[in-house]
Amino acid sequence: MPKPHASRLRHARALVLVLVVAVLAGCTAANASAGGSSRPPEPVGPRTVTVVGDSLTVLGDQPIRAALTGSDWWAALDAFPGRTTGTQMDAIRAAAHRDNDATVIELGTNDALAIARGELSIVEADADIVAALDLFPDRCVVWVIPDRDPERHGAATGTEIDAVVRREAAHRANLHVADLSALLSSHPEYLVPDRVHFTVDGYEALGRLMATALEACT
Repeated sequence: MPKPHASRLRHARALVLVLVVAVLAGCTAANASAGGSSRPPEPVGPRTVTVVGDSLTVLGDQPIRAALTGSDWWAALDAFPGRTTGTQMDAIRAAAHRDNDATVIELGTNDALAIARGELSIVEADADIVAALDLFPDRCVVWVIPDRDPERHGAATGTEIDAVVRREAAHRANLHVADLSALLSSHPEYLVPDRVHFTVDGYEALGRLMATALEACT
């Protein structure tokens, strides 16, 4: 028959072992809940972007959304036909106040047309573009510069608008240019007879152009 003190010693050792196991289990659970290295990373949801534009964005609504969604961007579109940068400034300000990852500005075509008609000066358009960009000191911005189709009224002034945006991009690290003119030069069939608006394929290409330019924001 074992001695009483030996039995008590075995019970004490067993109790210590139980306590050690319990403490180790608690530490493992705490480490997991605190995001320990063995825990897989949390899934990242879609990034958010607001597209401020004119009739090209209005008519290309669905293809643009599809292209951006396919690149993991959740897009809100704020566009209205015939708008210049100046007349769309309220929408640009609203976009600046949203907590988005990026903003796309698809404006400039109507600025160029207004300059060609004598309704706007390049100095005024320049000031509007600078004022719009000043609203985004840190936010990633993609500006879709207008096309310079030689058969369209306002093509020469479109070049001037492009120059303003490119000048700003040269000293604003958060500004990236999406060259619509280069796209249409390669695919003139995207233009419909008015030489301003696009075919279905053209709007799909516009959406892809935005999505590609937004890669710079990641």
